[in-house]
Amino acid sequence: MASAAQAGWEFINTQYLPAVVTPGAAAGYRFTIHNGGSSNISQLYLTASVNDLPASESPAPVFIDGDRSWLCEMDPVLYCAFGALNADDSITLTVAYTTSGTGTFDVTFYLSSTGNTASDNDPNSGKGNSHGDSLSYTFSTELSTNENFAGGFVLGADPETYEVKNGGVTRGNIQSTAAIPSGFDIPVTVQDGPNVPAGTCAAVAGTFGECSKVEVAEGFPVEGGIKIVITVYWKSVPRNLDVQDVVVVHTLADGITTETINVSCSPTINLEPGCRDAAFDSDRNLVITVWTLHNGGFKGGL
Repeated sequence: MASAAQAGWEFINTQYLPAVVTPGAAAGYRFTIHNGGSSNISQLYLTASVNDLPASESPAPVFIDGDRSWLCEMDPVLYCAFGALNADDSITLTVAYTTSGTGTFDVTFYLSSTGNTASDNDPNSGKGNSHGDSLSYTFSTELSTNENFAGGFVLGADPETYEVKNGGVTRGNIQSTAAIPSGFDIPVTVQDGPNVPAGTCAAVAGTFGECSKVEVAEGFPVEGGIKIVITVYWKSVPRNLDVQDVVVVHTLADGITTETINVSCSPTINLEPGCRDAAFDSDRNLVITVWTLHNGGFKGGL
């Protein structure tokens, strides 16, 4: 949601990275600041307010990248002094914050010609005061505690954060899904259970368990591949199953094209179309490990 300002200023190409996030995970945002007016903007500043806090009291972002991002401070708060923005010129940025709270996580980005905004009129902030034109845009990210979902903007600062995994398997939750991308600073979501959108996994005979939906890097292939771990509750596994017979039916993002992943990842990981291995864990649950380049729907089969 954007506010009005002088003619020509606008936030365009706004994107959530991703749109739904697990509480406590990072949420990413991409947007383009465009000067669509006929005049140059002599000085342009960017600040942000999180969950309606003043900009000077808002938490710092955990990631920023893009055009002129080297002109931005992240500590203690977001503050960018871009200089001039000529007519019909633009700046595209990706910014991420660690989420907090419940329900939604809101970030409002403010553009100003003075170095501050109406959200933070503190003369002691060292960032100026709000007396010039300003423009704002608010992102509102849904925070989901659903055990069948996990998602966030995966950061590269700590390899342990690469894995995105939803709830463990139980009698009432017969499947869990985890994704570990080779890349980082990208959005990742996994979902299984009854709320996976229809058509994510094509109807193929011989499949079992639930459909696992995996979305990494906005649907683009990830160099180095995506490791996907699907765990199926033991009572939902076909009887007398031989793990060597397990395949994975992969439905591509178009919801129509399918490929059967049926070769082992040992001794060589094959990413195109992918490879898989299956084993029983100590609780007799079936654990299927898949490596592939592509997003889509994944379901165990024979």
